[in-house]
Amino acid sequence: MATENPNNNNGIVEFKNLMVDYSDGDIVILDNVRDLSEIKPIKPMTNLIGLCVKGSIVMTVNGKDSKIKEDDILFCPPNVKIDHCVFSEDFECKLLCLSNHVVQGLLRDKISIWNRAVYINQTNIIPMSRACKEDFGQYYTLIRSKITSNHGSSREIVQTLIRALLIELCDVLETSNGRGEEPRILLSKQIFNRFLNILSNVEVKHQPATYYAERLNISPKYLTMLCRQYSDKSASEWIIQYTLDDIRYYLTDLNYSIKEIAFRLGFSNISHFGAYVRKHLGVSPTKFRAQL
Repeated sequence: MATENPNNNNGIVEFKNLMVDYSDGDIVILDNVRDLSEIKPIKPMTNLIGLCVKGSIVMTVNGKDSKIKEDDILFCPPNVKIDHCVFSEDFECKLLCLSNHVVQGLLRDKISIWNRAVYINQTNIIPMSRACKEDFGQYYTLIRSKITSNHGSSREIVQTLIRALLIELCDVLETSNGRGEEPRILLSKQIFNRFLNILSNVEVKHQPATYYAERLNISPKYLTMLCRQYSDKSASEWIIQYTLDDIRYYLTDLNYSIKEIAFRLGFSNISHFGAYVRKHLGVSPTKFRAQL
C-alpha cells in the first residue's frame, strides 16, 4: 500500500509492504512494482514518474479515467489523487518518486518546462518512442548499478544520472501542449504559466504575493485561486518553494558567506534569514550548509 506521510517535510511517499530499492530522503526508486492489489486511494506529496514495462493499469487521476499500457510514462505532480486502480495480471512498473525540492534542484534551468507540462497542461501519460525507451533503459541500468555501489559518492552520482534522465523527459514533455481548450481556460493557464516563469527568473524570489500579482496585472486573490486550481498550492507556497531552492543552491557554494546569501536573496538582515531557514528547513543556515 502506498501512503503519504503527513509528518514528512520532504514529501516522500511511504510504500508499506513493498520492497524499496533506493531511498535517500528525496528520491525513492521501486524497481519492480507488481503486488499492488492492496493499494488504497492516495494523494502523494511527491512527484511520481512511472514507466509501465508490461501489462496495463486503469485508474482515476484527479477524477479522470486514465489507462497506462506498456511503454507509457506516467507523470503525477504532488497532490494528484489516484484512485480506483485496476491492474492486469502481468502488470509491471518502475516507479521514481522525487520530492519537490530535488526536482527544483536537478531541473534548475529546465524547471519551467516541467512546471508547464505537469501543472499547466496537466500532462499525465505519454507513450514512449523506441529511442526514448532505449535511452530510459540505459539510464535506469546506470542508476541501478550506482545504487548497489558502495562508492562514497554514489548518492551524488545517482542524482546526476536522474538529472540527465529528467532533462531527457523534459524534451518529451515539450512536445505536449494544451491545444483544443477553450480560450478562457487557456488564458487562465497562460497567467499561471507567466507567474511560474516570473518566479523562476526573478533574482529575488522572496517577495509577497502582491508583488507577483501586480506584475501580472491581477489581484493577489485571483493569483492564489489560479495556483490552487492548477497545482493545489497557494501563490505563497510556490514562492516559498522557489525561495528554498535558491537557499539550498547558494548554501552549497562556499564562495558566499551566510550574510551575502541573505542579502542576495532579499532578506533584510541575517537574523530574518536565519529564522526563515530554521522555520522551513528545521536547522540554521550554518548547520544546513554543514549537512550538505
